[in-house]
Order: sequence, then C-alpha cells, then structure tokens
Amino acid sequence: MGRIADAVLSLLADGPAAADELGEALARGGLTRSRDPAGAVRRATRDDPRIMRIADGRLASVAQALSGIDLATLVTPEAAAAGVVEVEPDLAPLAILGIGPTLPLPPGARPGDAVAARLDDPDGRRVSVRTLAGVQARPPDESAVLAAVSERLSRQAPDRPWTAPPVTHLATVAASVAATRPDLLRAPGRPLSSVLAEAGLEVHLGWVGPAGTRWASLTEEEVDALECDVADLLAAERTAEAALVQERLVAVLRRHLPGRVPPARRLLARTLSRAGRPADALAGLVGAFAEGDPEDWYEAAVIAVRSGDEVSARRWAEAGLARCTDADGSEVAECLADIGGDLDAQAAFLRLRAGLDDIDPALGGEPIARAIAGPARSYLVEAMVEEVLDAVAPRDLAAFLGALADLEGLGPQACLAVAAVLPPRLARLAREAAGNGVRARLPAVAGLLEARPAAAWATSPDDAPDQQQIVITVAKEERRVSPLVVLVDVEELGGAVKDAFFLPDMAEPRLRRELFVPMGEMGLASGRVDLHEAIALVRHALERTARIGWEIPSQRHQPVVERIERWLLRRPPVA
Repeated sequence: MGRIADAVLSLLADGPAAADELGEALARGGLTRSRDPAGAVRRATRDDPRIMRIADGRLASVAQALSGIDLATLVTPEAAAAGVVEVEPDLAPLAILGIGPTLPLPPGARPGDAVAARLDDPDGRRVSVRTLAGVQARPPDESAVLAAVSERLSRQAPDRPWTAPPVTHLATVAASVAATRPDLLRAPGRPLSSVLAEAGLEVHLGWVGPAGTRWASLTEEEVDALECDVADLLAAERTAEAALVQERLVAVLRRHLPGRVPPARRLLARTLSRAGRPADALAGLVGAFAEGDPEDWYEAAVIAVRSGDEVSARRWAEAGLARCTDADGSEVAECLADIGGDLDAQAAFLRLRAGLDDIDPALGGEPIARAIAGPARSYLVEAMVEEVLDAVAPRDLAAFLGALADLEGLGPQACLAVAAVLPPRLARLAREAAGNGVRARLPAVAGLLEARPAAAWATSPDDAPDQQQIVITVAKEERRVSPLVVLVDVEELGGAVKDAFFLPDMAEPRLRRELFVPMGEMGLASGRVDLHEAIALVRHALERTARIGWEIPSQRHQPVVERIERWLLRRPPVA
C-alpha cells in the first residue's frame, strides 16, 4: 500500500476520524504537500481494504473496528447437519474481512444451540467459535445497532441502485457501531437478526429493510451489483479482492438463484487462480464434480496445467471427456481432448529429449531423428529442432543433415522438420538432404511446413491507452493454432515490444476460452483486426525494440523473436 495510506492507518489506530482531520495531521507531519490534504487521503484510501468508511462518513481502521468483536447466532438443523454456520446475517461484520460464507461449528453443536464467533486476529482473519450456555439481551449493543440502522434507512440509502423501499447493509452498520464504540459488540448478546425482527425489520442477503420489502427484486439488484464490483476489481488487477466479492456472489446465487451457480463458480476458480490461490480454486471445482458438468473438469484441467500438476490435469481431462455424451458437450469435448493430447505429447517430448543426454547431436543418427520427428505436436517438434540445432556448429550442419538423411523412415521427415526451422538459405540444404519429392507424412512435421499466419486480434486503446495487446494465430495441423501474444508499450517504450510469447498449439475453441475470455474478464476485450496490419504493427514494434535496446523478457526462455520472423514475417498469410 502507499505511504499516505499507511500513515492514515496508523492515525486510525485510536478510532475513526474524518478525512479533513486526517489530511491536516498528515500535512503537519510533512507526509503530504497536496493543496487538498483531505482529497489526498480519500484518494489514497479509496481502494485500501484495511480502511473502511463508516456510516457517519468518517474513515476507520478495519482491524480497530472489528478486533475482539463477539457475536452470537443459533444453530439451525441444516447448519448442524452440515457442520458449519453461515456468517450472514448474525455474524455479518466478519464478511467485511472476507471471512465466510460459513464457519465450522464447535464439535457437538446441536440444533437450537447458541454459538458465538469472536474475531481474535483481524489481520490473520482468525476467528474462534464456541458453544454458549444461552444468550441474553445486551441493551446498549442492541440500541446502538437499531439506532444506526434506523438512521441509515432514513437516508434512503443514496449509494445503492434502488431507492424504495430503503435498505442498508448490516455488516457495514454493525462495523460502524463497533468502530465508534469499542465497548460494544465485544460480548455475545442476542442474534442480530432476532433484535432486528423484534423491531419490525427484515434481514435478507446481509441487507436490512422494513417488513414487507420486495426482496426478490433486490436479490437481482444485489447480484448485478456484485457482478459489477467483480468486473471493476478484475479490470483494476485487484484479483484478491475480486475473489472475495465473487465468493459472496456464489453464496448468494447458491441460495437464491442456483441455476446461475456453475458459471459463477468457474469464474471464482479462475479469479482465485489469478490471485495465487490455485489450490483453493481447484478445491471448489473438485467439490462440484458430483454435479457431472464436464465444464468443471475442463476448468480444473486448465488450472492444473498452469499450476504444473500435469497428472491431475490429465486425469480430469479424461474424466470430463467421459461425461461429454450429448451435442451440447461437443465444444468442451474438443477442448478436453486437446488438453489430454497435448499433455501426452509433452510427456513424449520430455522422454525423447532425455534420450539425447549422452548423444552428440552433431553426429546425427536414429535417436536424433526419432527425437525430432517423434513429438505429436508441431510446436514440440519445433522446440526439439531448436534444441538440437543449438548443439550443432554451423560448419557441421551439412554433415549433420547428411547423417539424418541416410536413415530410412524418420530420417527424411526429420530433415523436413529442420528445414521448416532454419532460415531460407540453410532450409534449402535440409530439403535437398531429405530428397526430391519427399513429403511430410507426419502431421506434426506437416504442421511446421504448412504453417501460415491466420488471424489477428487487438485490444482497444480505449481500454488500455498505454499498452496494446495483439494476438496473431498461426494455422497448424489438425485445425489447431499457435497463438502469439505481443504486448506493445506505447507510453514507456514508445511503441516497442514490452514482451511477447507463443502459447502452445491449441484447438481453436480453447483460444477463445483460455485467452480471450480471461482477457475480457480483466477488462481487455479483444476485437478482430486486419491480419496484414497486425503483422506490420508487430514488425514496426520489433524495429523500435531493437533501436532502443530493450530485451524482451520471454526471449530468455523462448526464441520468440526468431519465431516471429519465421512464422509471421517470412510466411505469407493463409489465403
């Protein structure tokens, strides 16, 4: 977080304060030279999850407001059977920290028991839950909460998308009370929902309103608001916070709109994975496998691949594919089959490469030919050729090609694969070594020889004026494509390539699902653009990159510049 936000947090340790008061304190301490210190405070704390704005407009430290808060609720038969108690509504302030949507019950808790949840450590989100002998009224606590709710309702909640009937957010109101009066809500009293019901108020999805509130329409409003919040947070690259909001959205949908849960659950998994929590992402998907939706297996396989768990990814791809039994599953079936095939090809590539450890590539021979022509995907054949050629001195290339060509079977095919990777002058030597009239009979080798630029997409300057993302696909074997992703930095590098990389070859539906959909979720929607113009833009950006001496980070582990030259700049596009 920023220096101003950290200073504000320190000042809020003693309790809530207005932005004007905080700005004056920062100015006196020399921490801001802004002509509008209060505005600087508001800007610095607007998106800081450690700081909240309470009901009266002042700022408060979330840790100060909630530390030691102790709230009670009653165990329902459903909660006892599940072994968990829901945070909403009685424990609602905990949701501000992203705690929930449920907490584990103490061992032996039975229906009708009263349990209390105490927040022992706000920073670590540590909550202790215990069984109570019973609950009793705490008039000061109840009066303060009811007064705060009534005051908020009387304002007609202007910050919400609806105005009639009035509603207010229970968690925010209760947290405001706790922040303003550190002596309140620190011992369990009657459940908040009971206190509010006795006063003629209703609680729904964490919101409080008068009796008779039309909650059905407000549920849709709440879902829409949460979806907008998630979209805004993802676009701002605040993935951890987006995951918390999406978790709440899934909980709301599960209770009231179950038909919309599956896609929301998969977005939650993607968001958790982006936030560095792949284990949590996979746990949610694996828990849904019992529903039999192959889309869940597909999403899990994608996350597992990106997490480096190829074993689980392969197993889930097979399991999901086995459940694609109708026409509706045709696209996801293609994606699952493609993932499984690619994992098999990668495993074969690693075995073949390991077999070359004690062999001098310059000598050629059957193991070299088998390693080059053996992988079942053209991008892996290309990678193998690149590795082998790195070990062959230019003066030994002719002898190397001759040794390959003398081998029956895979030898000429290996020569053709080498020809597809070498620059034009040397490629002729490889084709001649393969023999006149020899054609690629292996799909992966043919995929290299016939590869051509196929289509292009780009992000709009309106979405990201400082950087433009370009995607160009190269058509490969069996209707797969090799996607090139190029990031052109307009602001800092003056139009140079900030980074670029080729993704593994994939079936075309995966391109949309695994690249364009996630980009759109992050606020970077891509639209089709003219292929020739996109290639020209990449060429110009690479020239700019060379002039300023910028090193493309991906070049350290992938010869991306050479591959761009090979597949985009030397090959005519698909007609």
